[in-house]
Formats: sequence, structure tokens, C-alpha cells
Amino acid sequence: MTGPTETTQSRSAGTQDQTHPVYVYGVIPAADADQWPETPGLGGGGTVRTVTEGGMAALISDLPPDHTPGRLEDLEAHRQVLSQAIERGTAIPMRFGVVMDGDDVVRQRLLARHAAELSDVLRTLDGHVQMNVKAFYAEDALLEDVLSSQPDLARQSAALAQLPESEMSAARVQFGEMVAKAVEARRAEVESALMDRLSPLAADIRLDPPTSERVAFNAQLLVHRDRRAALDDQVRELSETLSGILAFRYIGPLAPFSFADLALDEDEEPWG
Repeated sequence: MTGPTETTQSRSAGTQDQTHPVYVYGVIPAADADQWPETPGLGGGGTVRTVTEGGMAALISDLPPDHTPGRLEDLEAHRQVLSQAIERGTAIPMRFGVVMDGDDVVRQRLLARHAAELSDVLRTLDGHVQMNVKAFYAEDALLEDVLSSQPDLARQSAALAQLPESEMSAARVQFGEMVAKAVEARRAEVESALMDRLSPLAADIRLDPPTSERVAFNAQLLVHRDRRAALDDQVRELSETLSGILAFRYIGPLAPFSFADLALDEDEEPWG
């Protein structure tokens, strides 16, 4: 391991108070540290600077002692710094709220201690960004799709109204269970079909669980910058083809939180 090679920003700010609390936004290659632009940090603690160790640099800013990150403006500042980082190159995002006791602690406990893990993640993320693709069913579209594709269910639905009151309750329960199974099967088919269309364009893809019954698909894609245009076109085509059934929300580029997995010591907080 080579000794720390600090930028001018690091030396001038880091030597002021080695135990002063600092907020950690993320990690970038040390080669990109010299060109980091002046960016405001959260909490009014000054601008974001870099501290380096070996081949990596942490993006940090001084944190006023009486400031605990947690405000909406803090979240926005965190997001803005990481957005700046991924616009400029490759970055490992830290989860919101990581505070450490000074520049030297960042070097020792984060950059030096976890050099191997951080290097591996930087290699994985190099040249890639995270994109989010979410699809929502139009109101009643999923049920209508199931009933139209399974005429037996549609006929049973119509027949329920003809049953005597004494038989209707049990029949409705049974019919409801059948419809629920058919709906879940159709949801799985749609999710699989969308995966088949999108996954060839991604280096990695992570599915997030639906947050409501109307969410048909919610995926985080790790995409090489050279393939962004192709992914844009694919999502646009899906949106046009499935209009009236699914509405798509396409967001990015994002800081690659979903792909910045770090295996750290058990006695430490997860940075990623």
C-alpha cells in the first residue's frame, strides 16, 4: 500500500482539525480527485473536498458539531454531490448519514481498511450508471387482462350473479381465490417479459418488490454509458406498445446504490 497522496484541497482543510467531524458522501478514484469542482456541502460546513489514500479518494465536507444530518435539505445536498460525482465519472455512493471523526479516520477506517473491497466495487461500476425502470398498471388493467385471457373466469364471474343467496358467499370466496392466483401468475409473466426485454442492455439488474398492487415492475439497472441510448429506445418502445395497460417511469442516471455492495467488518456500520 502506498502512502496517502493528498490533493491541495485535502491538505488545506484536513490539517485544520483532524478530529473535526466530517460527512462522507462517497468514494471516487484518486485520479479524479484533483479535478473535483467546488461544490457546497451539507449543513453549512463548507465545500466538498477530497481525501486520498492509495488509489481512492473520499468525498467529504466539514460538519458543524451541532449539526446532525437528517433534514430534507441534507438529503438533497447528499444527492447533489453524488449526482456531480457520477456526471464526472465513477463513484461509490455512501448511504445517507455517514459521519466520521476527521480526515485521518476516513483514510484509515474507510479507504485503507477496505481498500480491496472498494477497489473491486470501483472496477465493477467503472463506466456504468444506475437507471430505474418502473411500470404501473392502468386502473383495472391487470384484472381486465386476466379476464380477457381466461374466458372461463369471465363466464364464472357472470354466473355468480345467477346463484341463489345461500350459495353466493362460498362461491365468491372460491372465485376470488381463483382470480387472485390468475392475477399473480399474470404479474409474474409480465415481470418476466419486461426482464427479457431490458436485461440484455444491462450489466446487472436488481428487482425491487412492488410497493403497491399497481406496480408491475420496479428494476434497478446497471448500464454502461455506451448503452444508455439503446436502453432509452427500448423503454420508449415498451411505453408506446403497452400504452393503456402500463405506464412507465424512467429515472436516471442515479448514484449506483443498488450495486455498491460492500462486505465490511461486522462491528462497523454499513457504508454503502
